Amino acid sequence: MILEVKNLHKIYNSGTHALKGVSISVEAGEFLVIIGLSGSGKSTLLRCINRLIEPTSGKVKFLGKDITHIKGEELRKVKSQIGMVFQQFNLIKRRSVLTNVITGKLGSLSTFNSIIEKFDKEVINEALNNLETVGISEKAKERADSLSGGQQQRVAIARSLMQNPKLLLADEPVASLDPATSNSVMHYFEKINKDFGTTVICNLHFLSLVRRYATRVIALKAGEIIYEGLPHEIDETWFKTIYGEEAEEVEIR
Repeated sequence: MILEVKNLHKIYNSGTHALKGVSISVEAGEFLVIIGLSGSGKSTLLRCINRLIEPTSGKVKFLGKDITHIKGEELRKVKSQIGMVFQQFNLIKRRSVLTNVITGKLGSLSTFNSIIEKFDKEVINEALNNLETVGISEKAKERADSLSGGQQQRVAIARSLMQNPKLLLADEPVASLDPATSNSVMHYFEKINKDFGTTVICNLHFLSLVRRYATRVIALKAGEIIYEGLPHEIDETWFKTIYGEEAEEVEIR
């Protein structure tokens, strides 16, 4: 078991109860997809797992260790093993693709060398290998803002791989991409999961992508788990339960 979340609650200062006693267990090597409407708690759950935000109560255990309230160097060590890919690519637009990928390793590089972009050959080769993994190594010297949205998201994935993460979290990674590009980006998450054995937890909206890539699915509604099972078991009745009676499924090919 790589991750255990037990009875997790998150209440924001506004009073919003975003998570209401969520409990999940994730085995190493899984490709777990979390679905649900906007505001269902998907992003909050991922941010509690990687400690971007502090849960109100409950526990998060990573590799058998309670990481819920750890701080300082102990927290940095844990976060170095958990990669994160966001909906927005968060790249440094005027820097090269290669430099953007290397920023994923800044925690282990000297501040001065990072500022002047003086990187060891070993680090450069690692970044190039990660760009090769996502099929975009030929863009290494180009400015990040010259790339398409799908290419920029692949750079963000390569950046996360610089941590050699045991767990890779992705928060709506294709939400800002066109349908034709979405499958291409999801393919690389699948590749990382299968080729490297990296555990992936991904928030998604489109069930066609869920059925294509997930090994298991959890659905959240108003901060609570209402479904847990296999992708192909989500029939029309479950779809309406999760997304509402007026919802219609949109398929991405």
